[in-house]
Amino acid sequence: MAISAQDKMLYVANKLGLSTLKNMQGSTRVVYDQQTTAALDHTLFAGSGQRNFPLTNLGANGNQFQVDEALLVEQIGFFIPDAADGQDYNGIASSNDSVKFDLVIGNKTVIKDCVVEVGGQQAFYNDGTTASGVLTLEGVGILIPPQVEFYVRASTFNVVTRVATSTRLGCYLFGTAALLNFNTTI
Repeated sequence: MAISAQDKMLYVANKLGLSTLKNMQGSTRVVYDQQTTAALDHTLFAGSGQRNFPLTNLGANGNQFQVDEALLVEQIGFFIPDAADGQDYNGIASSNDSVKFDLVIGNKTVIKDCVVEVGGQQAFYNDGTTASGVLTLEGVGILIPPQVEFYVRASTFNVVTRVATSTRLGCYLFGTAALLNFNTTI
């Protein structure tokens, strides 16, 4: 039997003692963070509470959701900021850069050494002919629960020479969100 994204969220909510989640409103959510200083290695979302919009859209809570929020990550995308102000960017497909990354939730690495490679894996996440910086997590996705820190460790490399490159980098997490409302369900 296949499990849906909504079933996964309900399962986790039930384990947290939130039996009324099935009666609450879900939503689509996108969170992003970027580092506008060129570097070989980036830790995205960590420390995002100290950055303001438009560098991130997470706000004061930084890299953890509030007690009444969760995100089921269904797509992970990368982009390259054009300048330090973070207001303009290009996809990684516009350069020869590719990204190798880990997604860490709490103290667990849930995606390790995954590569979003221009000219490589795009067959898995789009029509196979257009380069993209987005990886789709087929099936159920990965749940980021409330009040658990998360971050993405990423490095870029040249797709032709396979040599590490120093560049600016940003990351989007796309998915299904829920307001869990602990105050009325525990």
